[in-house]
Amino acid sequence: MPLHMPVHGYSPYTNMPKVIAHRGASGHAPENTAAALQTASKMRATWVEVDITVTSDGVAVVFHDSDVNRCTNGRGLVIKQTLAELKTLDAGSWYSPFHSDEKILTMMELLTLANQLDLNINMEIKPTIGRETETVWAMKQALRSVPFDNTLLLSSFNYRALMAAKEFLPEYPRALNVEAIPRDWAARMDDVGATGLHFALDFFDRKAVEEIIETGTPLACFTVNDLETAQRLWAAGVTAVFTDYPDRLLLDARRVEHH
Repeated sequence: MPLHMPVHGYSPYTNMPKVIAHRGASGHAPENTAAALQTASKMRATWVEVDITVTSDGVAVVFHDSDVNRCTNGRGLVIKQTLAELKTLDAGSWYSPFHSDEKILTMMELLTLANQLDLNINMEIKPTIGRETETVWAMKQALRSVPFDNTLLLSSFNYRALMAAKEFLPEYPRALNVEAIPRDWAARMDDVGATGLHFALDFFDRKAVEEIIETGTPLACFTVNDLETAQRLWAAGVTAVFTDYPDRLLLDARRVEHH
């Protein structure tokens, strides 16, 4: 029996593919945008990972950084701007002039698009420190407004965010994100009721990974952009890898699965 029992007996890892599109197909389109999700779907990815934070007026939006400087033509913190202000920004030209029409997505828009594209989602909760509960509550409101048809997995590096998810969105399974796998990984997962553990490629330790997998705990690794590395992780028992280039890995993943 797995050490970490999934929520309501269901584990999103049971039928999870070996490849998850990181911030959408972010190697081919501006990250976390509609274009990135659409591109991932065209590349036949069935799972995407996106980041969720909250605006100053309490709306859940799809954005990775705490400020808009890197991925838009604006400046300043996301938490200090209203949705209306954020919607005026160009969220694509930083990547390519061909993406100048891209806007920051609300979580409701994300859910609607993912329903249309038949995508499953890993939402990483990226709250402003001290706004964890507010962020998760905004996510709950989005899910009330747009019921999601497929599998939704919530994850975070932030302990308070995962505890808020456990309280306000208990029906959705959770994963604990870490850089290096800590020695007390099992206790940390238990605290937040996590089903899976997601770790950084830079800290891949095959022996540690194999020991964790022996307990029945699913593992996923970020960010993996070449076949050889992905194959090494799959061979060690890692369930899935997050990649900016799903097209590079998907064909090979299918080949592995058919053996």
